Amino acid sequence: MARKSLKTPVQHRQNLVPPSDYRFLGSADSFIYTEGRLRPTWEHRRGYRLTADHRRQLCIHLAAHAAVNSKGGAYIYMMAVAPVGVRSWTTSERKSRLLGKIWGLCSVSDYYCSHIEWIPDRQRYVANREGWEWEIRRQYESLLRDHSNPEPGINVLDPFADGAPSVDEFMAARRRVVRAHACGYLAGHIADGITAGMGADEALRLYDRRDTQRVEMSDIAVAQGLADLLPPGEYEHAVRLTEETLRRPEVWAAVQQLASELEQLGLIEGDPCEGHAHDHLPEWEQDWPPAHG
Repeated sequence: MARKSLKTPVQHRQNLVPPSDYRFLGSADSFIYTEGRLRPTWEHRRGYRLTADHRRQLCIHLAAHAAVNSKGGAYIYMMAVAPVGVRSWTTSERKSRLLGKIWGLCSVSDYYCSHIEWIPDRQRYVANREGWEWEIRRQYESLLRDHSNPEPGINVLDPFADGAPSVDEFMAARRRVVRAHACGYLAGHIADGITAGMGADEALRLYDRRDTQRVEMSDIAVAQGLADLLPPGEYEHAVRLTEETLRRPEVWAAVQQLASELEQLGLIEGDPCEGHAHDHLPEWEQDWPPAHG
């Protein structure tokens, strides 16, 4: 079974204002290219009904989110897509949150982080890399202390039972989790680009509309914010890794198969049901995605 992401505790900034504990989960919430034009994944205009072509591309978009997240070790809880012909659609994800103004959803393992802040006026996340790294080192020291001095009579799971890593190895593992989530967010739009004959850089420039309109917390903005927790160059590295992975024949075949299943059923859940997501997902790679450089 794929691993879930680690929830990090809330860390107060130096100005003593508690930051938001952002919950990041995969979604289809920006733009896709279909029927010869760029469309928002939620297109609410007078008289518009979701078309079959638009819905098929949404299925590919969502399947790519699922495939890349699975490759990085996240668990896929559910995927859902609106039926053809509807004018509006709402759904709920696993934590009973009602979601509207979307046509589809890919719900994966959450990543909680208290070191990223959404700045509405700039339409971007600002990351506190120094604070995040300090928190990871604090986690390491706490786990190492518990491993070295276990309390008698208390049975606590020891993540260092097979040997304690160095602090650098521990940091690298946490960075890999963040990098994997960034790749998972980028996967939908990069897959849209592949189906339209575009490279990843061209596709992301097309889909990132923050220079011309207000799109709020898009998948691209989330990926950039997560990558900013990592050393310089990691966002560009995540873009390359995601495109290379999606263009692997076995991964792209898995995306197509999963998209076809979702197109037929409308709902696929990670737990066994009529459509089981893990029947089509690529295998988890323990060291994927690798570090930049």
